Amino acid sequence: MKTSSALSTLAIVLSIAVCTQGCNRNDAGAYQAKPYPMMTVQNGSLTLVQEFPATVKGIQDVDIYPQVSGTVSEVKVSEGQAVTKGQELFIIDPIPYEAKLEKAKANVASAEAELSSARFNREAKVSLYTSKATSKYESVKADNACKVAEANLNLAKAELKVAQEDFNNTVVKSPVDGKLGMSSVRQGALVTAHTTPLVTVSDNSYVHAYFSLTESMVLFLRKNSKLSESDNDADFEIKFKLADGTMYDKLGDVDAESGIVDSSTGAITFRAKFPNPDGIIRSGGAGSVVIPVTLKDRIVIPQTATYEIQDKVFVFKFEDGKAVATPIQLLPFYDGTSYIVTEGLKIGDVIITEGAGLIRDGMPVTRKEESQAQAPAGEHTAVNK
Repeated sequence: MKTSSALSTLAIVLSIAVCTQGCNRNDAGAYQAKPYPMMTVQNGSLTLVQEFPATVKGIQDVDIYPQVSGTVSEVKVSEGQAVTKGQELFIIDPIPYEAKLEKAKANVASAEAELSSARFNREAKVSLYTSKATSKYESVKADNACKVAEANLNLAKAELKVAQEDFNNTVVKSPVDGKLGMSSVRQGALVTAHTTPLVTVSDNSYVHAYFSLTESMVLFLRKNSKLSESDNDADFEIKFKLADGTMYDKLGDVDAESGIVDSSTGAITFRAKFPNPDGIIRSGGAGSVVIPVTLKDRIVIPQTATYEIQDKVFVFKFEDGKAVATPIQLLPFYDGTSYIVTEGLKIGDVIITEGAGLIRDGMPVTRKEESQAQAPAGEHTAVNK
């Protein structure tokens, strides 16, 4: 009896074990579909904020050189002072140039007297020659002397102009409206003409910001912004970021571009003009030109939905309950969190937005959220991929 009972108990245990092992294999053999967040592809918009280092110059930066040499007898302005066109800045000792001017005036007066005498003598010689009272030689000689006197007068007048200009240049005036830079020139300093500038005057009512763009960036902006004159689907404006990282409160516009590509950098130089009535931006400073471009009616997906294999970008579509690896093409500029898809997806496609690195092609998945999430769009500093 005990033997029969033991055999029965063993048979029951073996049956349970077999059943348990069979159930586990069935469970292990069936793939459990995992839930992932997904979105339905729709048209959206994305603002790409392109930022480029820039150097700043006033609309006019004029180095004022002395036109004559001498000792500075008076400094009539202060460094950093706002000046107007024609305002006197420095006085260079005028006494030597005044003396030269007076001498030049005297030379002109003397040459005029000599010319008058030469003309009178010529008229007399011509009259005598007509009456056969003198030779033709004397008549021609008198005519030539008159021509020499005329040439001497013209030379004296030219020297007078130079002397007058030198005398006028002893008063150094501002050629433009603007603000003075720093200057080491003080009263009593000896200055030499055309060598070292006395001071720089900057007209900062407007400033020019110079920046460079790659050829690919230029083509992108021409297609998608008002950098070109053609109609487009993007909003476009020029902003300026100051050296402390704050945004300048006035907008600018591109008013010039280089006609050639720099062979050493492959870049094209542009110039943006900004109003500067308060003088906040200073000539010679630096900052960044900021160009936000809002692209509309584009397929925008989150960066987390993508993965790369051998320089190719893929997303997983959700089709028939499975994840299907799909290659896509992207705009080479993005905002750091979202991409714009140019090829590979269409409106209505459903894609997995997170966990792409954990998924395999053909793997069963379910939708974690029914709401159609959209990639956040906003102003972010653009990244050139």
